[in-house]
Amino acid sequence: MPIIKDGAIIEDSWTVLDEESDAPSSADIIIPLNIMLEKADRLSNHSGRIGLLIPNDVAVEDHADLIAKADLVVLELPAFTDGRAYSQARALREDLGFEKELRVKGDVLVDQAAYLLRCGFDSFDFEGEFDAVSWEKSTNIMTTGYQRTYRDKLSYRD
Repeated sequence: MPIIKDGAIIEDSWTVLDEESDAPSSADIIIPLNIMLEKADRLSNHSGRIGLLIPNDVAVEDHADLIAKADLVVLELPAFTDGRAYSQARALREDLGFEKELRVKGDVLVDQAAYLLRCGFDSFDFEGEFDAVSWEKSTNIMTTGYQRTYRDKLSYRD
């Protein structure tokens, strides 16, 4: 499945681990937070990268120790009208100092691109189809903001 990362459309190299599956020994895996909390011992021999999938109703500050160890954090956006992932992203970047890949997954609209970038997301996993040309235009549509932003620049493309 393709994603957008740092402005480019790429194939996603990460695999989401479910409750029944065993972690492949060397693949890059995304583990839902509830599974990580219950079954972290399944990862003792894992040599690949580990990502963490965090629901949008979780206070990321409560899991700072797990987040610090993650190579990727994925935040869920179940509906484009639900802004909790924006707050989580800002908390991850500004309060917890998370500097690795931060992905949003779910009901992402092109209209949200500039706002998501401003909060610190650098990769995007869409539900369904998306228009790459419109996405590109949307990332550069805002040239100024009224509040501070995680990024020094408003876009990853200048």
